[in-house]
Amino acid sequence: MSFIKVLIILILIPIFGYSVSEWALWDINKFMAEEDIPLYQFCSSELSSISREWQELCNEVLPILQMKIASIISAVVAIILLLLFTAVSKFSGKDRDRIAKTFPLLIFITLITLSTLVLVQGGILTYGVYIAEVYAFEMFHPVVIGLVGLSALIGAVTLILSSFKLMKKQTHSVMGIKLSNSEHPKLFSLIDDVATTLGAVAPNNVVVGLEPNFYVTSANVKILGESKVLKGETLYMSLPLARILTIDEIKGIIGHELGHFRGKDTHYSLKFSPIYSGLSHAITSIGNEENDGGSIATLPAYVVLSYILDVFHKNISEINRDREFEADKAASEVAPSSALSSSLLKIGLYSSFWSKLEEKVITRLMEGKVTKNLSQLFLSSVNYDVNKESIPKVIKQISSQTISHPTDSHPPTSSRISKLGVNIDDINDDLLTAPDNSCIELIDNPKAVEEELTTLQLHYYIALGIDIPEESNQNYVATALAAFGAHMVIADGKIEPEEIEETESIGVSLSEDFDHIEFREFCHHPETLPLMDDLLEVYAEMPKDGKEIIFNFLEKIASSDNDISTEEKDLLDKVKLSFKI
Repeated sequence: MSFIKVLIILILIPIFGYSVSEWALWDINKFMAEEDIPLYQFCSSELSSISREWQELCNEVLPILQMKIASIISAVVAIILLLLFTAVSKFSGKDRDRIAKTFPLLIFITLITLSTLVLVQGGILTYGVYIAEVYAFEMFHPVVIGLVGLSALIGAVTLILSSFKLMKKQTHSVMGIKLSNSEHPKLFSLIDDVATTLGAVAPNNVVVGLEPNFYVTSANVKILGESKVLKGETLYMSLPLARILTIDEIKGIIGHELGHFRGKDTHYSLKFSPIYSGLSHAITSIGNEENDGGSIATLPAYVVLSYILDVFHKNISEINRDREFEADKAASEVAPSSALSSSLLKIGLYSSFWSKLEEKVITRLMEGKVTKNLSQLFLSSVNYDVNKESIPKVIKQISSQTISHPTDSHPPTSSRISKLGVNIDDINDDLLTAPDNSCIELIDNPKAVEEELTTLQLHYYIALGIDIPEESNQNYVATALAAFGAHMVIADGKIEPEEIEETESIGVSLSEDFDHIEFREFCHHPETLPLMDDLLEVYAEMPKDGKEIIFNFLEKIASSDNDISTEEKDLLDKVKLSFKI
């Protein structure tokens, strides 16, 4: 929205109030003209010297005069506020130090001034509507006028609360687990090494979670389900992404994040970013009020704050790009540029898998099925659900996209990789698959941490209102296929993509309820698998054609990788003997 449009909206209510007061005073002056006495002179005299009837008239005139004066003052203040903001924004320009110093104070002054204006203009609007109705129609609607006044009061209180909230550190909520140095020394040692190399301060807290993201925040962090608030700088790490990144890649990512907290970027990160985020929350709170009932009285505040955010966003968009490039440069000091480049592509390539996985897990939960390890299931999606031949095409699509971040907008991935001196076409597609030795090994006993996080995530879904049936809607035929298939896949100690694909393809053809997640969790957690002897005993009385279906199912899985191992052959023989095929 342009400066002129914002100015018009800001002085619209004062113009209304001034016009109504002038009209009402003109109407009264017409009556006073008969007495040949100017209204101002008459009412400014000692009221005790005039009759009660004239006193009542003057008591009616004085509030109208006050509304006229208030309209003029509020319009002047609004114009000064807008001009002050324009001057400060031009003075700050694209200088991050100036923005970090001026923006927080400017926003605080703006919110306090706007809250006063909302209250004053709400009063002008309320009384102006009353006067207009009374003088024009000799009637008024108290409910409508009362709602206008109440909305103005609520809007003013909202802005005042927002202004004081901005002076406090923002609190960022996260689903995760805080790690300790004593339990995970390898990870903390790597973080300390990166911080030392960069000359940056190591984060005060390290939190791991399941959301596919990495970031460092200076906001207070509230871990859902815990009462203690984490203060200082907090590094958030995604365990699902940690399963597909190498040590060098995670060093590059951590180097990038800590790069925001060294040199001249530190003041900007600590001062400006939280205020910028808080302003967005203030606008949202007023916007919600507009949507919930709408108030002309709070509209100017909403428009002005949105205009401020928009203008500063234009100022800082270039700064944010430079900051990200500088942080990438910091990352290249602790890890090869190619490692950071491949990590950016991996995150862009696979992050979308998380939302799809969540949908499947929630569906299973609604069927009474509990998932054990979401992080490993994410890895299985990367390993088994990606068409390797389509990777180059997908890379071209994601290279123009940006990676999401809680506080900053990142430049396109292709620009970041180019700035690192890496040609995106030279990145080997094999580097974009999950490595054999991922950085998850930096965490001691990662499965236990992942399973605890998965349990927390499931409880979170339930808290959101997911209904769980009292009895599981389990299809035992589908479960049997998943269990038999898992036994064959893990028989030789290796999980081959071809075997996974064959098992799931045949499993779906045999039962439409075949559960991919149940099958994969059997493969990843053999301790949850029913013993083969127990399966054979349970299905010993199955009709001969059913036994042959299962045997053929297992035989196709074993031969899917064109290599039937000794263990797979022994398992087939065991099934053949038990089923008397």
